[in-house]
Amino acid sequence: MTASNRLSMGIPMTVAARAPVPAFHPAYARLVCAALQRQGIEPARLLADTRLQWDRLLASGQALDVGEMRSLIEAALRLSGAPGLGLAIGHAIPVSAHGPVGFALMASKDLRQALEVVARYGALRSPALAFRLLDRDGLARLQVREQADLGAARMPLLEALAAVLRRALEEAVGQALREAAWRFPYPAPAWSGRYTEHFGNDLRFDADCLELQLPHAVLSTPCLTADATAYAAALRDCEQALAETLRDSDVVHQVRQRLRAHGETMPTCAQMAASLHMSQRTLIRKLGHGGTRYQQLVDEVRKDEAQWYLSHTAYSVEAIAARLGFIDTSNFSRCFRRWSGMTPGEFRRTGAPSAPPH
Repeated sequence: MTASNRLSMGIPMTVAARAPVPAFHPAYARLVCAALQRQGIEPARLLADTRLQWDRLLASGQALDVGEMRSLIEAALRLSGAPGLGLAIGHAIPVSAHGPVGFALMASKDLRQALEVVARYGALRSPALAFRLLDRDGLARLQVREQADLGAARMPLLEALAAVLRRALEEAVGQALREAAWRFPYPAPAWSGRYTEHFGNDLRFDADCLELQLPHAVLSTPCLTADATAYAAALRDCEQALAETLRDSDVVHQVRQRLRAHGETMPTCAQMAASLHMSQRTLIRKLGHGGTRYQQLVDEVRKDEAQWYLSHTAYSVEAIAARLGFIDTSNFSRCFRRWSGMTPGEFRRTGAPSAPPH
């Protein structure tokens, strides 16, 4: 597999719209409670208006659903009154809190491999988030998109995640990532000066998604704790957890979300089948049982992303076509008309609403 192919890998674990499903590892909820306890707010008080109980949170390995984590963060914001709470919480989370994903990251050979670990396995710890790593314009771009409505918890959760990523990667390489650029998908908060302290000067708000950008020149920076044996062991644990998640999930849902996490080039049916550890014939049969076909899911994902870019960005039709993997803009326009019953220009002029691409 080439470096470019590796950079485009990303395995999303997303929150289905049907019923509450695991969205955040309980370790992060415990760490939120610990952060508030340092401010004099006891866990029982923090959890009083949530469905969570401190004793069960300590004893249980069951992940929290989106609603539970959202209510926890909203309670923390209300009781602490601290701006930039997510930055403080994320900065305090040790790499060991991330389980085998953290172990694999720290044992990686270099910064490139560490980023690939995050892209492929990050959602094991936070299934409400989809990670992908792209190679574009001479930069490695680690992107994170929410897969559910996080409500008022959105900004602090993304703040915390960015701080977690910065701390983990800088601990791995033993130096500050001074070349890093950070993009945040919300307006600059009143405490944006603190972002400079955490992330440096190359910041931008109101972006499409949370994104860490690193130039290719720094990707070969070696990790100080690189250990091929430990890396292989941690990777086995991550792959086992990933396989268990896949076995317990609906195949149609998994294919749809994996397609959404890919970069410009969609995987073939054979490649998708291989990533799901099954034959192409088995995948086709399972999709058929789910009432769909592989190309139908590809078209659905491309349509959703195209409509979102047309509704929410000023990108030209040519730029959107390129982002979706179309070499020929006219072919994109024909496909879009087939999907939507109108041309891209007509769709943009109508201002038709659409959900964000995942």
